[in-house]
Amino acid sequence: MTATILVATDLSPRADRAVNRAFRLARAMDADVLLATVIDSELPEDVARPMAEAAAARLTRFAAAIPQAAEVRHATRIVTGDPSSAIPRLADETDAALVVLGLHRDRPFLDLLRETTMERIVRHISRPVLLVRDPVDHDYAALLAALDFAPASTAALQIAARLAPEAAVHGVHALHIPYRGFIAPHGSSIAIAPFRRSAEMRLAEWRAQNDLPARLADVALVEGAAHLVLNAEIEARRPDLLVLGAHGRAGAAPSILGSLANDLMRAPPCDLLVAR
Repeated sequence: MTATILVATDLSPRADRAVNRAFRLARAMDADVLLATVIDSELPEDVARPMAEAAAARLTRFAAAIPQAAEVRHATRIVTGDPSSAIPRLADETDAALVVLGLHRDRPFLDLLRETTMERIVRHISRPVLLVRDPVDHDYAALLAALDFAPASTAALQIAARLAPEAAVHGVHALHIPYRGFIAPHGSSIAIAPFRRSAEMRLAEWRAQNDLPARLADVALVEGAAHLVLNAEIEARRPDLLVLGAHGRAGAAPSILGSLANDLMRAPPCDLLVAR
């Protein structure tokens, strides 16, 4: 069966990169593209109908203007509802292999008080989500995966390797030492050696038990908090695709995604793939 890539757009310039990336991936994977936009279901019928008709016409023109449009099977869809529920529902209905989104509109004050639409979509969806930030002028060349050896991050790595078949693949695991200051306050490595050996054993088991991309050159075990470790690896490796897993069940509390995933979705350093 042919895979479907669902790309959701609000028809703003912010979404152009997401649409272009979706078409580029679809051409490489011989997949179909479904280009969708959501109309607010709370609007009065006499307002919503002309909006939907205008959106459908814009989607058609938008798709036709994409450089790969002639080489990629594609269709458009107008759906009504709230994006955080309408997009996951459409992804399930079409059995989408991947959902592609653009950056959310920056609302500094409101974003402090509530989840962004993007976070709500990822929290409710069971499909991998690719958030596109960067210009689409090349295939992915460098992939960095944040790994905790759990199923979510493993699935994310496997999916990303299929999306970027030529990319160099690196992994990083943040080695958390509880009560670090009390265990080895003067920088002694003896006290933390058992934690590193445990992480090395988990890494070996993870490699043995999972079908991992052969291009996974290394997995760095770096002591420190996840945010700091990942930021340092991003600075050092300059990936164009960052990969991580989102934990928990669909529809669970917002915190189930984890603060790392939430923070990265709000301000991604590059394109970001999140998978359960």
